[in-house]
Amino acid sequence: MREPLRQQQTVSEDALCGEFPFIKRGGHDHAPPLSTQRSLGNGHTQSLHQQRLGKQPRRFPREIFEDLTKREIQNVVEILHYSAEATTGDDVHQVLQLIQRAVACPKVIGGVAQLTVTGSFKEFNSVINVSYSNDWLYTYGKNGYASVDPVLQSLLSSFKTQVWKHTYGNASSPKQLEFIEEARSLGLTHGITTGMLERDRGFATFFSFAGGDADDTQRFAGLLEYLLPSLHRVLIANTHTPLFNRVKGLSPREMTVLLWMKEGKTNWEIARIVGVTERTVRFHVEGIFMKLDASSRTQAVAVAMEHGLLQTE
Repeated sequence: MREPLRQQQTVSEDALCGEFPFIKRGGHDHAPPLSTQRSLGNGHTQSLHQQRLGKQPRRFPREIFEDLTKREIQNVVEILHYSAEATTGDDVHQVLQLIQRAVACPKVIGGVAQLTVTGSFKEFNSVINVSYSNDWLYTYGKNGYASVDPVLQSLLSSFKTQVWKHTYGNASSPKQLEFIEEARSLGLTHGITTGMLERDRGFATFFSFAGGDADDTQRFAGLLEYLLPSLHRVLIANTHTPLFNRVKGLSPREMTVLLWMKEGKTNWEIARIVGVTERTVRFHVEGIFMKLDASSRTQAVAVAMEHGLLQTE
């Protein structure tokens, strides 16, 4: 076997780095000897360099993929692909649909919650509903359930993935128990909710996957945690940006309702025109108010026209 070709070195590594400190030779950034590493208590080590930076590299979780089928792994790659390409609220909706298929959960929703200075829930900034019942979401918002929902509250206090079965079991207050009973009556008996904090901006993302087989739902908890940074990044990038970018997240039905609001139609009239219940129209109107950061129908129409969502006459 021939010897590998070796290039004559007339300039030392130290001399090169002294002249051009931005040049780093490949292979010199490997982990230092074990004597300079600190045990993390879970079978892994952290180098002194990492300790100084205060960061721990994200370990690739091989164990998550050991039990996945070839098709399930392909689903994960597809999710990561479209997450990297996502630039709009519609793209995020598509990614959540892909996850819905991958983890076989019929009810999926995601969004961004604005937090108070103390880190507690303040209000929803954006919600992307894939398949939750409009009736449940209307009831949730109308009754202010975000303040008593034990899953959301536990997530925002710990930012640990919540397996509903366990979180429900730890609930004790009468309001929480009442909430759980109503959720279960609508089929929300088991699921997983995960999310991440955007500390500097006072926001937190959340993603809930409910229904399907209870054992499968829990089985995919690790996979959802693995996908979480990608989901968080793409959702937070399309929220709390200039208003024009945010309001593009209006659904086709919300746009229809907004158009009739511009014509001065009441909820009752819109319901008759569109062919839905008046309660559904109210739900869409509230969604429009939230996405346009408006408090009245006149203001919502004005904001929509200002940002090009509705044509001026």
